[in-house]
Amino acid sequence: MMRRYLAIFAVLFLMGASSSGADTLLSGFGGVALGGATDRTRVTWGGSLGFIGAGVFGFEAEFATTPEFFGNSSQGDVFTNNNVLTMMGNVLLASPGPVRIYGTVGAGLMKTRLEDPDNLFSIDSNDFGINVGGGIIGFLSDNVGLRADVRYFRDLQDADPDGAFDIDLGNVDYWRIVGGITFKF
Repeated sequence: MMRRYLAIFAVLFLMGASSSGADTLLSGFGGVALGGATDRTRVTWGGSLGFIGAGVFGFEAEFATTPEFFGNSSQGDVFTNNNVLTMMGNVLLASPGPVRIYGTVGAGLMKTRLEDPDNLFSIDSNDFGINVGGGIIGFLSDNVGLRADVRYFRDLQDADPDGAFDIDLGNVDYWRIVGGITFKF
């Protein structure tokens, strides 16, 4: 099932890349993950590669990681090695011009990892995830801009693995607020 979604995303992504007049956007970002399944604000970072046309539509592939999402052992938390990693494909709807306000929605992989200090148990989960949000990219020159972004992430799981297609909301959700630099090619 996941392969089908990845194939559809790849086709849409390549269509966006090959469309005439599309700008290629390479972004790096850093910020915080907060709320939801995390007990306090956590550092997060990542990057994206996207294509956005002269019109309003674009596509983006994004990677982000949030180390110590479920706690920090140096502060007495239970889990020593834990993180959330996301790899998402997103559709963008953006205003034209040197300052682009955009909305985004996407889906992809949400990987969570939990390990206790004594390695008695380990949870390593690959789930389908969704995200929705928006932001702004302001170009300082023809090729360099600053980006600010707010998104909500949620994992989806098969609550009853009986072979039927029945997806339910999972246990991992959070907000992510990031800023970064974008290069336009």
